[in-house]
Amino acid sequence: MMVAGKSIFEYRAVVWDLDGTLYYQRKMRLIMLKEMIKHALCHPLRIKELFAVKKFREIREKWDTLPDREMTGDAGDTDLAKAQYRYVAGLLHMESSAVREAVEAWMYERPLAFIASCRDEEAARLMESLRERGIANYIFSDYPIEDKLKALSLSAEGYYAATDARIGVLKPDPKSLFLIMSEHGLKAEDLFVIGDRDSRDGEAARRAGCTFLILAKSRRERERQYRNI
Repeated sequence: MMVAGKSIFEYRAVVWDLDGTLYYQRKMRLIMLKEMIKHALCHPLRIKELFAVKKFREIREKWDTLPDREMTGDAGDTDLAKAQYRYVAGLLHMESSAVREAVEAWMYERPLAFIASCRDEEAARLMESLRERGIANYIFSDYPIEDKLKALSLSAEGYYAATDARIGVLKPDPKSLFLIMSEHGLKAEDLFVIGDRDSRDGEAARRAGCTFLILAKSRRERERQYRNI
């Protein structure tokens, strides 16, 4: 959803998704796939941890629709990450701590060495241009934010991750957008949301009544989109 004739610089704040938005996720996933293959070849007895990461991604995508969460006691858990680690551990007959260690290593820690090479430079320049004009940048993500943003050499005026205790819900729930509004004295019409997935970022923005842009996967198409806003 775009407002015809209105520039992004006419909004009071821009809310950015992180993964797949501030960096090109396809490139990152290819890099990490190569790293995982090397790891499996060198440590064949530890291959189960890679399956845990794969299963965690799958479960996280459909978390809110899982019919058996109540059976595991996870439905009412206020610590979202803890509940998901425990759920995956039950499926794979692993210790919850082992699932957590695998996920943190392969999704949060190891990618930091490569993420800068995948950075969307146009997004970085736009963030700086917005800041120079007094327009705030906020990050709205389903995953931890601070370490990735630092590795990307980027900063924002506020971080809102689903894993934070005060949020605890995944997109497309718009709770983070409403929290941004309430904490910074903003209204829905003051926010411009930028993401890479309509079913997550776009739907969250729709539910909150915000204008949004879903970025294309290709670099060339993204450059065109940035020129148009």
